[in-house]
Amino acid sequence: MHRVPLVPDDAPALGVRALLDLAPKDRAALRVGSVTLAPGQRVPAEGWSVHAADELSLIVSGSLTGVSGEAPFAVGAGDVTLIPAGEAHWAVAGPSGAVAFWIWFGAVDD
Repeated sequence: MHRVPLVPDDAPALGVRALLDLAPKDRAALRVGSVTLAPGQRVPAEGWSVHAADELSLIVSGSLTGVSGEAPFAVGAGDVTLIPAGEAHWAVAGPSGAVAFWIWFGAVDD
């Protein structure tokens, strides 16, 4: 997983900033959604989530901890994450729960 702050500490007060650049993909599709998790809720409920699309998420509120690939992670409100296609992952919402806006880019049939 790649983690990028939505507004980094060294960002200028005004202006446009690219957070991530994804390479073009053949026959790529886009799926957009959101998820709201209760405190301590795990997603998926059991096991791992793996899909054929890159997953980009903006953590709107709360926090998440978990594992992506083989690396543990902790993210919170304002963080932007990228989980590459095919990377197994799971997450648990923190004590205040979590709300995330997500985008799948690539093969979104699953």
